[in-house]
This record gives sequence, structure tokens and C-alpha cells, in this order.
Amino acid sequence: MDRTSLVFTRLLVPRFSSLLSFSFYSSRKTCGSQRNQYRNYRPSWPSLFGRPATDASIVATNKEFLIKDMGVCENKLKNPRTRLIMTKESGVLEERVDWLRERLELKENEIKKITQRHPDILDLRPDTNLAAKLDYFQTRLLLDDESLRKIILRNPQILRRNTLDGIEPKLKWLQKRLDLDDEALSKMIQRFPAILENSIPDKLEPTLDWIQHRLDLSDSGLSKIIQRMPNLSSCSVDTNLGLKLDWLQQRLDLDCAAVSGMIQQYPPILGCSIPNKLAPTLDWIQQRLSLTNDTLAKFVQRLPALFGYSVDANLEPTLNFYIEALGDKSEALILLTQNPVLFGVSLEKRLKPRLEEARVAGLDIDAGCLSRIGKYTNKQWIASVDFQTRQLPPEQ
Repeated sequence: MDRTSLVFTRLLVPRFSSLLSFSFYSSRKTCGSQRNQYRNYRPSWPSLFGRPATDASIVATNKEFLIKDMGVCENKLKNPRTRLIMTKESGVLEERVDWLRERLELKENEIKKITQRHPDILDLRPDTNLAAKLDYFQTRLLLDDESLRKIILRNPQILRRNTLDGIEPKLKWLQKRLDLDDEALSKMIQRFPAILENSIPDKLEPTLDWIQHRLDLSDSGLSKIIQRMPNLSSCSVDTNLGLKLDWLQQRLDLDCAAVSGMIQQYPPILGCSIPNKLAPTLDWIQQRLSLTNDTLAKFVQRLPALFGYSVDANLEPTLNFYIEALGDKSEALILLTQNPVLFGVSLEKRLKPRLEEARVAGLDIDAGCLSRIGKYTNKQWIASVDFQTRQLPPEQ
């Protein structure tokens, strides 16, 4: 063997040996995180021969593009995955940004938001990765272009997940566990795309089992709650859900069945903060309506959605409306205490316009009239005003 051949052999053999070892390793049955870490590895000729894959000028250009043009925080660029994308050939990152913007019809601030949160997405090739994933999500979840755009904006990291090994098994598990058809599954995922980030054995399964057991729910009852509030699947049982349920039971002196009934009527209760929402709302209702602990519990059980109302923007103005309309605070409190649902109607769209109609028609504004104003459908209200008007004595 001549000297040139000997040098060439010494240079290449270790490189190819390393490459073959890598191929053997990546083909073994390893855990998902290990396998995904190496699946898209493509050795370049420069790295194969021991020369730097990218010169410093290209790294500097890509870094400038990410920081100045896309607004990526410099600390994000210290992540190993992000450092890798800065070695891409000049113009590659710009092309991938343009492709995502066009495919998802993103505004400038939207594509920047995605890039700022997850710059490593730009490591994925549109032709061999992104295009297929977006088509999969759109087809599997029955999404139109706008719905697909919203899902990616809310949870862009989903693009890094393997659809075959990571996403599809979770979709099938959720469908089976919650007895969902494709349309119901799609609606749930659109409400909370991050549910697909949760592990089945470590998060989804134990959390759903706990909720079902704690609230004594049937399979259909659990399904209804999770469809309405899929983010509950990501909540901590010990430091979130369990604490709220225990607090509600103690504050309202309710048994498990009563609390379960409230949650089934209005699942968003479990998304409310105790100090910022649950406690101040109950304190306001009890104080302003002069309720005992017992009457407070009964009142809230009849309309658990009260926890979703703002005290300043909804409850207080609505209470004042009834007091001013009746001209008697005590009478207004009695009306509302007996009819919690009267807090659940729009002040601007229903209460005020109908009160004006009643006054124009010459009707007596009493508790019965205000009850009809709040409870009646449009058809019922029109018929009621017509009937009451015909009962009025003729003008002299």
C-alpha cells in the first residue's frame, strides 16, 4: 500500500467505523427519547472528514437572523438543538420560516412568536418532515386551514413529536378511554392541544382515573367533563385538583356527591384559583346577599356558573340593576336569592333593553316583571308584553 492510500485509510476507517456503530445503535429498540434524538441525523462530508461542518461566518449570520429578525432570546440559542440550527447553510432558516408562514397563513408576529418559543422547529425540513406532519394533523383531526393554524400557534412544539409513535397512540387511547368519535376528539384537541404532550402512563391515565374516582363519575360523566375542560388532564392531583375539591367541601359544608354535582354542572370551577376567584366570589355573594353558610351552599349549587362571573364586571352591576329597578334593596335580595339564574343573563343585551320595553309599554315593574325579563326567551317575552299590555285599563 503506497503512502497516499495509507493516509486515506487511516483517515476514513475510524470515521466509517463510528458511522456504522451509530447506525447499529439507532436501529436497536431503544426508548423513544433516545431513538428520536438520532433519527434525523445526517452526517455531512465535512464532518466525516474531520473538518468543521460550518464556518463561523454562517453561524454568525444565522444567529443575527434569529435574534434581530425573529426576536429570539439569546439564551434560547444556548440550547443544544438551537445551536445545531445555526450551522445550517446560509438562507436555509429564512426559507423554512417563509415556508411555515405560507403553509399556515401566519402573520409576521405569529411566525415570530412560534420561532421565539421554539426556534428548534427550524431544524425540521419542510419536504421530509413538516409537510407530512401538518397533513397528518389536518386529516386525522378533521381540521380546516384556520383550525390547523390555531393549533400550531397554541402548541408549536407538537411539530417536533413523532406522529406514528408519539401522537397517534395518544389519540387512539383518548378515543377509547373517553368513548369519542373523530369529531368529538378533534374538538377536544382544539380546545387544549397540549393534552398531546402528556404521557399516557405517567399523566393521562392516572389523572383521569383519579378524577373519575374522586367525583364518583360514570365513564360518560368523565368524558363530558374532560371534553369540556381537557386541560384538567394536565393539572396536578395533589397540589391542584385535590386541594380545590377539599376546600369547596369544607367552605360550603358539602359531601362528595354535592361537590361532584357542582363540578359536573360547571367543570371550569376546577380551573379557578382559590385565593383569586373561588374565595372572593363566595365571600361577595354571602356578604351582598346576606346569606347564611347553609343558604350560600344551596344558592351556589343551583348556579355553579357563578364562579365564572366577574364580581366587578358582572355580579355587582347586575345586583345594582335589580335594586334600582325595584327601588327596594330587600325586595331585590329576596328575588335574587330565590332565583340565582337571574345573575346569569346579560345586563346589556337582555336586562336593560327589556326593562326599557316594559316601561315604554306601561307595565308595572315589580318582582314578577323582572323575573320574566330575566328568564323568558325572546318569543315568550314578546308574548308576555303583548298580553300584559292588553290587560291594562284603557286610557281616559
